[in-house]
Amino acid sequence: MASLRTKATRDGSDEQSNNAQTTEIQSQNDVYQWKIKKVLGEHDVALDRMFKFTRTEAEHVLCNIGNDRVVKAKEGGDVRVKMMDLDTKTQHELSFRKVKSGNVFGFKLGWLTHFVVRRKLKVGDEIGMYVDPTTSVFYFSVLSRASVEDFRPV
Repeated sequence: MASLRTKATRDGSDEQSNNAQTTEIQSQNDVYQWKIKKVLGEHDVALDRMFKFTRTEAEHVLCNIGNDRVVKAKEGGDVRVKMMDLDTKTQHELSFRKVKSGNVFGFKLGWLTHFVVRRKLKVGDEIGMYVDPTTSVFYFSVLSRASVEDFRPV
């Protein structure tokens, strides 16, 4: 576990609270060992698209949400799930479902409003998710933000 340090700033305040927050998030990252880590692409943050999981990510979700919910999702129904944003300590409800064609699963309702817009997610940001097998609650964190330099035209 990282130690907390207090660093004085120009205005005389200290940065201990920022370090404590960073340490807490790092600790959460270690605890959850994010089963789903993703660098967001255009399709993940587009306002008219759903957030889609890879086959491996969908397997992690389906193994941890309960049999009744798996059946409903596989039939194309909306499965309401809770997602805890560990960075902001807020809980949100999303709709997990199978897309109409193929065997692809993702979030439809709630992803854009509660995460893309509210957290100001951008292309290149890295996120982590984990589903707790005992509660079927999703946990979310922004693991890193894209830098502006990453997207400048050459």
